Amino acid sequence: MKWLEKLIILLVALFLLASGVGLFAFAMGWQGRVLVDWLGSLKETPFDGVVLGTALLLASLYLLAILIREQQEIPSIVQETELGQVEISLKAIANLVQRVVREVPGIKDLAPIVKVDPQGLDIRVVAQVAPGLSIPALANEVQTLIRGYLHETVGYPVHRVMVEVRDIRPDSKIKVD
Repeated sequence: MKWLEKLIILLVALFLLASGVGLFAFAMGWQGRVLVDWLGSLKETPFDGVVLGTALLLASLYLLAILIREQQEIPSIVQETELGQVEISLKAIANLVQRVVREVPGIKDLAPIVKVDPQGLDIRVVAQVAPGLSIPALANEVQTLIRGYLHETVGYPVHRVMVEVRDIRPDSKIKVD
């Protein structure tokens, strides 16, 4: 998000927050000067003012939360090269893991979780596998494949690859002769 968009959201959120607080206070009987002529009618129906004020308060809090969340960093790894920095998000690495592990025969479904450890990447793969396979051999193949593939494509050390077999599912395709 560009700085101008952030500034606009911040100004709108602050306006909505101030308007919501003022409307809520006015509807509850605040006897200050009339903010706007049409607000005078809300004194006769305070419930409408409370509902409108609450909606404005919630909208402003939502916009402020978006602004704060946008400023938080996306977890990633950073590598220095001779031409500058290369930053790869952990989500991108998880997508790479998912892509390469899907090619392993017997893997039905998987959900990779990638974390950064001081010694390298810490990867956990939660998978569903087909029945009748050697799970230790399959897990070893997945671990070796992930370690080699990420070393080649990302160039970042892989510290640990954990494979968790969550379920064993037969092939859902029915063969018809």
